[in-house]
Amino acid sequence: MSRQPIHDVHDRRRHPRHRCHGPIDFRIQGWHLRKGRILNLCLDGCLIEPQLATDCVAGDQIEMRFQVNRLTFLAQCIVRRVQPSGGIAVEILFLSDRSRRQLKELLDELALLCPPDAEG
Repeated sequence: MSRQPIHDVHDRRRHPRHRCHGPIDFRIQGWHLRKGRILNLCLDGCLIEPQLATDCVAGDQIEMRFQVNRLTFLAQCIVRRVQPSGGIAVEILFLSDRSRRQLKELLDELALLCPPDAEG
């Protein structure tokens, strides 16, 4: 499984995104539990692919629990964009200090596995 940073000339993110995979459980506006998978991750947010279509819109609050490389994170987020394909781009608003440190270490590890200049 390759993990690569995703680069886009029009990308407004402050931190590079890294492709990764893992399960995710989330609640939109505190309602029903939904499942999906995480597609990419950065220090400020991620892109998730729900198993089933959702009716969420930009601005909705999301509580989510996700796992990447056997590390589990619990975060409070906001939906920034919903793609036509159903993917949900979220910004992480709150993550505990410990989880933030673990996320930074995870992202550093993913960057070492596939540095930006190795992308072809």
